[in-house]
Amino acid sequence: MDRVRAKSKTAFNKRTAIIASAVLAVVVIIATLFSVDFRSRRIDRDRVSIETVRQGMMEIKVSANGELQSDNIEELASQVSGRVAKLHVKPGAQVEIGRLLVELTNPQLIASAEEAESAWEGSVKELQAARAQLQTGMLNQEGIQVQAKFALEKARLQLEAESRLIGQKIISDIDYKRTQLNVSQAEKLYQIESNRLREIRDNINVQLAVSEARVSQLAGALERARDQVANLRIVAGISGIVQAMDIEVGQQLQPGSPVGRVAQQDDLYAELKVPAREATNVRLGQNVLVDTRSGTVDGVVSRIDPGVTNGVVLVDVELRGKLPAGSRPQLQVEGTIYIDKLPNTLYVGKPAFVKSDAVITVYKLDSAGKYAERASIRVGKVSVNQVQVLEGLKAGDRIITSEISEWQDQERILLN
Repeated sequence: MDRVRAKSKTAFNKRTAIIASAVLAVVVIIATLFSVDFRSRRIDRDRVSIETVRQGMMEIKVSANGELQSDNIEELASQVSGRVAKLHVKPGAQVEIGRLLVELTNPQLIASAEEAESAWEGSVKELQAARAQLQTGMLNQEGIQVQAKFALEKARLQLEAESRLIGQKIISDIDYKRTQLNVSQAEKLYQIESNRLREIRDNINVQLAVSEARVSQLAGALERARDQVANLRIVAGISGIVQAMDIEVGQQLQPGSPVGRVAQQDDLYAELKVPAREATNVRLGQNVLVDTRSGTVDGVVSRIDPGVTNGVVLVDVELRGKLPAGSRPQLQVEGTIYIDKLPNTLYVGKPAFVKSDAVITVYKLDSAGKYAERASIRVGKVSVNQVQVLEGLKAGDRIITSEISEWQDQERILLN
């Protein structure tokens, strides 16, 4: 009897323990359910970026992409019409001044040069023949003049002798007058032949000048024709890198047709494309750090384009210091322009899509970092990755800086 009672008591105790455990589990589950926040939107913490508000020196910077450019660029163009026969270089090739880049062919230009050379050679021979002929004529006239001079001198001697004899009546008056007449005739003849020689010499100079002018004219035509033929060979006018070759073999070119571009590699500057809304704070002389992805180089703003193209302003940066290895024209770079420094100010990591001097909505974390509540703050100046805080936050506060459009209608979110 006692053994039966003991078994009954043990069974009762087991049932009581099971019931108590079940009740406790239900209570725990109910308490857990009541403690879970089902109203707040849950966001995975790993999906958001969180930044802490700090106080101190904030540097205002503007970041912009761009490329290296050369201060000395040669735009190659065809000087003559012709068909592309051969390309000797490709873009990216290093060339020295005078290097042959492209060969054109134009049989008509070559034939014209040959004709011009033949015409020039003919004119030279004609000039030589005319000079010889005129020289012969002049020599003949010089001989005639000499004979006239001798005749004059002879007549004068005769007159001088007879002048001494006429007083002695050795010769007659008629003979003396005849001698005087001979002297007068000889003087006139000598004068005529001298004038004729002078005219021949002047005529020779005129005729030779005409012939020489023709030779000079044809020589100029030949030089131009040879230049035309020489222009069938397009060469580099500067040493540098071939940036572009805009033609292909077989293509027909006309005078002025673009051929390519060569840029000097030694004298480079950076051309940055600064967003127009950020370019308002860019000034000449501001310091710039240019990253070529193989190194960095310092520079200063040297030119700001006055116009806006496709929402950007072109800013030229004069590079100072040794260029990183691999620097070349058209190399893509990233520039950071140092605009200003704000001492002892509140700042935080830059939220998405923020603009300067605006009131924006952010989500501020509570002290435990579990919840983030929507808050409005006023920001001032915006830098590359930071923004100045004017109102709504204090040092040490933490905010979500990643894009919030997915939950921006929520007053509070829960970070898992």
